[in-house]
Amino acid sequence: MSEMPPLHPDWIVNFWLGTPLLNKIDPHAMFTFLVAVAAIIVYQRRKLIRKQELDTDEKQFQLLLKKKAVIEERMALLTTQRNQEMSEELYLNSMKEYEQHLEKVKRELLRFT
Repeated sequence: MSEMPPLHPDWIVNFWLGTPLLNKIDPHAMFTFLVAVAAIIVYQRRKLIRKQELDTDEKQFQLLLKKKAVIEERMALLTTQRNQEMSEELYLNSMKEYEQHLEKVKRELLRFT
């Protein structure tokens, strides 16, 4: 057994035994305690990240619903403006653009449902 190299570096042993409060604590028990605390912290952070991912999906869904409502509202407003001050060509171009945006939003909404 004397042929084996030391398991702990000398500076760690000297530091542990030379420090007034640390020399009364079992170093292996302290190491086990620190590993357990680190494992709990990592677990809690991963759990929090998963929860935040769910929240971002929900927020994106709500944003898409709001975007759909705004586009539909704009289309209705465009229809009322058509009769008053807008040319037919401008109306058709704008309506086509809004319909494209609306179809894109509806496709994205289908991903969530």
